[in-house]
Amino acid sequence: MSEPSPEATPPAAYAQPWAIRFGFAILVGFTLIVGLAFMDRGKRPELEASAETTGVGDTALFAPPDPARAPGPVAMLEGEALELVAGKPLEIRDTRTRRVGRDAERGLAIYELTDAASPAEKVRVGSGRTLLLKTGVNQYAAVRPAAK
Repeated sequence: MSEPSPEATPPAAYAQPWAIRFGFAILVGFTLIVGLAFMDRGKRPELEASAETTGVGDTALFAPPDPARAPGPVAMLEGEALELVAGKPLEIRDTRTRRVGRDAERGLAIYELTDAASPAEKVRVGSGRTLLLKTGVNQYAAVRPAAK
């Protein structure tokens, strides 16, 4: 058997520094990616927090009382009593409302119309500070601050 001539194979010292630098670069890049992934995972609750501020998905519904029987406040918003405007629920899309507060005692969310509300919805709600209590899907009862 004949041994390969030394001139036919490149010297090992020529390839070794390139392979070491390439391997080190891959190792540093992988370490950087793993480190960033752990930092991101630690901040996950903060980064992925979301809040639904519209009426979509609200399950706490208001059951409007008979206006003739209960002419008192039906909800409270920041210590201010809210009275029912009309007994008949208004047809307003859930996506066109914005939560402005919550009645802690009754567990109801209190909404107002957004700027995206249609002119017909704005007419139904009326002028002045009219707030809304959800009575069903796309159904709201109009309330106003009680007269003092």
